[in-house]
Order: sequence, then C-alpha cells, then structure tokens
Amino acid sequence: MKRINLSQALSTCADDIVRQKIALKVGLPAAAIGDVFSRAGSMLIAALAARASQGREDTVMVFGALMSRDINPRIGDECAKRVDTTGQLKELEHAGFALVARATGKDAAVLSDRVSAQIGVPAQATCALTCICAAILGGLIKHHVLIEQGDISELPGLFASQLATIGDHLNEASIDALGYPQPNVNAFLDTLSVRLAAVAADFEPQRPRVDSEAKPAQLPQIPVHSRYEIGKVFAHDIRFTSTIKSPSPVAMLASAKHDKPRPRRMGKVFALTTASVLIAAFVWAKLYHWPEVVSFVTQLADSSAHGNTTASGSVSSPMRVVSSK
Repeated sequence: MKRINLSQALSTCADDIVRQKIALKVGLPAAAIGDVFSRAGSMLIAALAARASQGREDTVMVFGALMSRDINPRIGDECAKRVDTTGQLKELEHAGFALVARATGKDAAVLSDRVSAQIGVPAQATCALTCICAAILGGLIKHHVLIEQGDISELPGLFASQLATIGDHLNEASIDALGYPQPNVNAFLDTLSVRLAAVAADFEPQRPRVDSEAKPAQLPQIPVHSRYEIGKVFAHDIRFTSTIKSPSPVAMLASAKHDKPRPRRMGKVFALTTASVLIAAFVWAKLYHWPEVVSFVTQLADSSAHGNTTASGSVSSPMRVVSSK
C-alpha cells in the first residue's frame, strides 16, 4: 500500500472554504480553526499509532473503528458540503467522538484539553473541533485503505510513516495525555516506531527456519530383485531404478509366449447351433407336415433298395456265364 501524508491530506481537505464555513458556525476566526485542526490532527494520529502499537488485537480494534459505517470515505470530496449547516457539523462531531473512543480508547475531551491549553482556544469549542477533525481524518484514512486495497496488516506501517510529520505539533503534555510518560517527544516517537515494526512483523506469515546443519533427505532403500535363470546362465542382480528401461529381447519373447491368446472354441459353438437348428426343424416337420415327411422317407428307402437289387443282379449274370463255359 502506498504511503500518504495524513497531516497534509487533512490540511488540503479542510481548506480555506471549509475553515471559513466552520468559523461562521462556532464564532472563531478561520486561523484559529486551522491551528486547532493542525494540532488536533497530529495528536489524533499519535493516539491511533499508540493504540495500534500495543499489539495485534489493538490494531484490529483500530482498523474496525476506521472501517465502520459511521466513517465517510468520500469526505475528501464532500467536506465543503458537510459543514454547510449546524446539523451537519453535529453529525461530524458525533462520528468523530465515537471514532476516538473506539479506536484510541481515550476520551476526546481529554485530548482536546491539551490542544486548548496550547493555542488558547476555549475548551468547549476545541472539543467540538477536535471531534470534527477526527471524523475527517478517519474518512481520509478509510478512503486511502480502500483505494489502495490495503488490509489490516499494513495499518502499523501506515502509522509509522506519519511519525516524522507530527513531531512539531506534540509536546510533553500531549504525550502524557496518551499515557506515555516519556522524557521528550523524540523518545516517544522512537518507542512508537519500534513497537509498530514489531506489530507489523506479527502479521507476516511465519517462514520455515533453515538449518544449515540439516542433513539431506535419504532415499529409501531399494529392494534387491531375485536372480533369474536363462538356460544355464545366471544374469547379474537387477535393482529397481527411478528410470524405466526398455526390456531385453529375451524378456519380450518370454512375455509373448505367455501372452498368446487362447484358441476360440468355435467348433463347440457351431455344433450346438447345428443341433438346435435340426431339433427345431424336426419339431416343425412333426407338427405341421409329418405325413409328407414319412411318405418322402419311405419313397427314398424304396428307391435305395431297388437300386441295390439291380446292381447285384447285373453282377451275378456274368458270373453265371463264366461258370457254364
């Protein structure tokens, strides 16, 4: 996700037109509105970063508050229209107050009192302006996360990149209000930077550790194939390998002998079929044309007997002639 200067984006959003409209509603000079926004914006960014630096769960709370429905991500384009009336200012004020409470765990009035003490603006007006500033700042952060398609893991890095831009508007009283009793602002910002880096690393996936002394994985033992005999010659031992070798001609011939197709028993099938046809023909003849069949068979038998008699007579006559001589 690309980085953004939130302090500059807040100043651009709350431009002269916006500050002038707010000044007319609250009865303060436009310059005072700009001072409150610049100091309150820096304190709010520091408060968000401080909450996110406390750990992963706190970062989740900050992200959920910023992504809530009450925060308007189009505030950058609609800011001038959102401050036209007092009612609209009240809506921004309530949204900002809820955001500060949910995202930072602090009371907006406690933070605004430090701002009021710095610039001399009445505390009530400063509190309202601080809440309005929080609503605008939250909308800018939400818009940036949505446009850049960022996620919760990038929020600590986003806040860490803002620390260099907010130091000029913070003091020891501001740090004390955030609950960090640091000796100075620089020590406070350094502490936040280290903690945010640790939280960002907590969101990164764990990578497997590489042991330099780890032994390479050993391949499983390959079983030894049994010896085989071809004629009277013993071949060498054969081991299984990872590559596929072409079989020898002898093995191919042996395999071909074993793989010969079995003869088809066509004769048995033919005999069964012929018997079935004959039986069917016999049944049909007996049922429908049995007398004709009997007559045909009788005539055939008579003709065969007559032929045999004629043949025997023709053979015996020459024999008689020979014997008479």
